[in-house]
Amino acid sequence: MSRTFTEDEQIRRIWDIEDVKTLMYTRVFYVASDWRDKELKELWVSQPENTKTASYGSNWGYYVGMDAIRAWYVDAHNAELEAQSKANNAPINQGNLYAHPATTGVVELAQDGKTAKGLWYSIGQETKANAEGTADARWILGKIAADFIREPDGWKIWHMVFSVDVDCQPGVDYGTYPVFEDWSANSTNPVRKEFGVPTIEMLTHDVTFNWWDDYPPMPPKNYETFTDDISYGPEGHHYPANRGFGAQEGRNYK
Repeated sequence: MSRTFTEDEQIRRIWDIEDVKTLMYTRVFYVASDWRDKELKELWVSQPENTKTASYGSNWGYYVGMDAIRAWYVDAHNAELEAQSKANNAPINQGNLYAHPATTGVVELAQDGKTAKGLWYSIGQETKANAEGTADARWILGKIAADFIREPDGWKIWHMVFSVDVDCQPGVDYGTYPVFEDWSANSTNPVRKEFGVPTIEMLTHDVTFNWWDDYPPMPPKNYETFTDDISYGPEGHHYPANRGFGAQEGRNYK
């Protein structure tokens, strides 16, 4: 049952939703600037009880805890950039381009006002420079879902999952791509390779049959207070019934 709020409480709730949206849109510009360390320090949770349960997920599992997220999202990424810089004999990130805009946002604020959930869609791209002066470019499309929690200094990202729907090279006939993508850890798919080895390895989102699994679920629903079963972290993931994973069809459904 929904609560009844005073006018002042309604204003506060509208403001909170706008703050959450601003937080996510700020992240878009941090990503474009490749400010990953700055993003984790300023936009993600910092309270000890929240850093332990923070998570970053994608189609292939979740990194859990801010230490694990940082080791992959910042440290491993920076090591890759340094290797690229050395191979190209060029400054770090020269020739690279990142763009993951977040659009069509839907934000649901908990009835108790302590947490919020949001869902966006991203039509983005990443381009990496090669030593011979060429570049590897990819379209990357998918749903971005996040749980937010209010900390003493404001709203922060707590759990985030980016479910990739499409990753392909511009100018390449999409019909030439394999019907059944190899999502295993040995996959040559660059998006899969970049995700590395998460804390929890599991297939969470397989688009072989176009959103049959519908993860993350859309849109966020009205809720009283945060519980693990509605989390966008690994504790909240569940296989939808009678479709996608439940259908047991295709090479990836084993």
